[in-house]
Amino acid sequence: MNGFLIIDKRSGISSYDVIRRLKKLHPFKKIGYIGTLDRNATGILPVAINEGVKLIPFLEDGIKAYKARILLGITTDTLDIEGKILTNIEPEQFERTILEERLHQFKGKITQQIPVYSSKKIRRKPLYKLARKGIAVEPQQKEVEIFDITLLDYQHPYIDIEVTCSKGTYIRALAHEFGTMLGCGATLFSLKRTQHGDFTEEMGVDIELFKIEQDVLDYIVSLEKVSKSLREVFVETTLERFLKHGMPIPLLSNSKEWRNGEVTKLLNDKGTLIGIGMVDTFSKIIKIKRLINN
Repeated sequence: MNGFLIIDKRSGISSYDVIRRLKKLHPFKKIGYIGTLDRNATGILPVAINEGVKLIPFLEDGIKAYKARILLGITTDTLDIEGKILTNIEPEQFERTILEERLHQFKGKITQQIPVYSSKKIRRKPLYKLARKGIAVEPQQKEVEIFDITLLDYQHPYIDIEVTCSKGTYIRALAHEFGTMLGCGATLFSLKRTQHGDFTEEMGVDIELFKIEQDVLDYIVSLEKVSKSLREVFVETTLERFLKHGMPIPLLSNSKEWRNGEVTKLLNDKGTLIGIGMVDTFSKIIKIKRLINN
C-alpha cells in the first residue's frame, strides 16, 4: 500500500490528528503529511503512505493556493481569530479600489515575520511552545513569494481574498500586515487551502469518510499519479540493477532537452515508479536520489 491520501481537512482538528485517525485503520510502516495546516484551517492536506513518504521532499515546494477571510479592526496574539484579542476598534469602511491597491503591494517577493505561535523550531523547540511558556525569542523573518493575490469580496468588516504563494507563506502574517497597512489592524478569520502543487481542491476527501481499512484502499492515489508534474524516464530492465545499487544510469535522450539538476521520476517497463532521479546534463547521466520499493 503505497501512495497518497488527499485529505480535505476540517476545522477543529490538527494536521497530526488526521494522521492519528488514519493510523487506527491500518498499521502503516510510514506515514506523514505535506504542509501543516493550523487547527482552525481547512482544505487540502496531502498524506503520504509508506513509500510515498520518500516523495515528500520533491513535492513540498509546490505552489500553494488559499482562500482567506480577514476581519478588520481586531488584532490577536496568534494573528488569527483563535488568539487573545490585543486591540479591538470599529474600522472605517474602505473603497474597494483602496483594498485592491493595498493587496497588490504584497505581490512578488516579500519578507514576513514568522508568527510566535507557529510550529517553526528554534533550538529544536516549536515557537508556540516557547510562547505559551512566556519565553521571549528574537523575531524570525523569512522571504516568501506571493504569485497572485485577489480581492474576492468585501462585506465590511470582512474581506475575502485568494492567494497563490510559495512554500512557507504565513497567511496569518499577511492578514496582520494588511491590517497594519490599512491602519485599523486585522486578523485572520478563516482559511482554506485549495491547492498544494499538483494536489487540488477537487481531489480532497473528507476524513469522516475513512471508517475502515478498505476506505484507505478506495481513496489512495498511486505514486505515479501524484508525481505527474515530473518528467518521466523509462528505465530498461538491464539498468534497474544499477539504480538499486545507487549507481547512475545513462541519459539516453538529448541532454539539451533537460535542465541540469532537473528532478525526474524513473519508471520500469510496466510504468511503475521505481525511483526519483536527478539529471546531470554535463555527464549525461541520471543520479538516483530516492529508490522506491513500489
